[in-house]
Amino acid sequence: MNSLGSEEKKPVGYVMSGASTSNATFQLTKYGEERIYEGMLLIVKSRRNIDYLVRVENIKPYSEAFTEHSPFVIARREGLNVEFIEGIDKFYMVAESTILGEIGKHGLEEPHKPPLPGDAVYLFDMEQDLEKVYGVKPGDSGIIWIKSILGYQNLPLPLNIENITMHIGIFGVTGSGKSYATGVLIEKLSSIPTRAHDGKKIEVAIPTIVVDANADYLDYHEEFSKRGKLGAFNEVIRFVFKTASKRVLKAPFTEIIRISLSGFTPREIAELIMAYKTGGIGELPELQVSGLERTLTEIIKEYDNLTEVLTKRVYLVYDKLEELSSGKEAVIHYSTARAIRTAVDKFHQDIVEKMELLSEKPSIDENFIDWLVKNPSLIILDFSPEGAPGISQPIKQLVIAYLARLLFYKFTKYKLKGQEKYLLLLIEEAQNYIPSKSYPVSASVARSYLSLIATQGRKFGIILGLISQRPSFIDPVVVSMINTYFIFRISPEDVNYVMRLSGGLPEALRNRITRLSRGVAVIMGQMNMLGLPVIIKFEKRKVTHHMGSTHVMDTLTKTYTEKMKEHKT
Repeated sequence: MNSLGSEEKKPVGYVMSGASTSNATFQLTKYGEERIYEGMLLIVKSRRNIDYLVRVENIKPYSEAFTEHSPFVIARREGLNVEFIEGIDKFYMVAESTILGEIGKHGLEEPHKPPLPGDAVYLFDMEQDLEKVYGVKPGDSGIIWIKSILGYQNLPLPLNIENITMHIGIFGVTGSGKSYATGVLIEKLSSIPTRAHDGKKIEVAIPTIVVDANADYLDYHEEFSKRGKLGAFNEVIRFVFKTASKRVLKAPFTEIIRISLSGFTPREIAELIMAYKTGGIGELPELQVSGLERTLTEIIKEYDNLTEVLTKRVYLVYDKLEELSSGKEAVIHYSTARAIRTAVDKFHQDIVEKMELLSEKPSIDENFIDWLVKNPSLIILDFSPEGAPGISQPIKQLVIAYLARLLFYKFTKYKLKGQEKYLLLLIEEAQNYIPSKSYPVSASVARSYLSLIATQGRKFGIILGLISQRPSFIDPVVVSMINTYFIFRISPEDVNYVMRLSGGLPEALRNRITRLSRGVAVIMGQMNMLGLPVIIKFEKRKVTHHMGSTHVMDTLTKTYTEKMKEHKT
């Protein structure tokens, strides 16, 4: 690995014949053989007075002695010492590269002439080449830097915050490092450099809500609880369900998830209740949805607070259903009314009585969103076993549906008032909330609202971040709306899906994404200021990540020691 700027500048290779404006092959020097890795960025300094940025796609060793018809065929057959053969052999290594562009005054430009044979190839120099290649430098406003391009210790990639509004996708199998890297990204988004109106350098944060499925981000809550600081975030608040333990509920900066249906239309509430009953499987039963909509519409003529009706006066729904389904002038068939009552019963028993999730005093409502965008903070919806014990997936889907609908309508209001606001919604295990037809579980009540955000939310400032082990299990229409991808190691079954929706990768990178090391990802899309896919090794989190760490040997040793003590006594 190379620490840029710390070594004497020596060529790592020389361009061979046959280069074009898109590809170049170069023979490595001994110095280069020890330092060059696939995926690295290098500089070709041409005798044309043109500097090129190239990416190493693959490296191939060559040896005349070990070709099929070399003079050493018999010697190898007799088992002659390989070291002896290598000592007198013509051995060399060749790197094949893609020319990413010419380095101009304002970053990369389209190459108009190929490198010449014999042009020298050098390591990327952090001090001299960084700003020339990217057109920006560390500390510039609205730019965050992700370390480090694979093969280097400290060559970062700049990401343009202005383009985060076009949504991001973070995909990788379990153990690939995607959740850890998402934490790194959250840290970066909590400290975005910019300048105040008086010219003073400051840091700002994007208001962020993260749906935490496995307690991957709770270290940030603990850090803020202890130190009262996390970048430019005003607060870090953990939302849990009422079923959480007393220890969790009493922790600082912890709130109980409570939602309201204030602002929802009778139609939307009817769809939520019926989708909750069915688990979102297939099409909603239209007769039942329409019947419940009609019932709720009649009720709000006298009671305009449907949250109050569904929590404290649910009998009004049953009475109105009975009225609308009885007699010769019934507008709802009796069997339909019975099915509607079953759905309302289930909703009331689970959401109101057991979970106390529905409330006239919600903890997440329009006022909360107003506070969040004025006071950029990190909000963690803790859906882990500790924060949501006994909470079923349909209930979690209902919360996300409520949140997505709330955000969409709230940000639409901001836009209509001429107010520009932004918020990032990160969703772990996104396939549970925006499933594709191939996902082998029930569909989600949240899908329609999240799809709305994916297709239209960028106009209003809602940034959707989808995190998943299996991107092919996410609705393809939603994934197609994503414009920046962080692709960690993915399963072979997902390769073609990701390539098709993301616009594809060079073959050399495509062949590697099923075997990337932990914490290594291909970054491509609008935020990537290089403009071309690049392999990144993510840096360590600033806040120590405890979730997922294991102590197998310590535990086994401790168990053994205790057992031996018992035997002695």
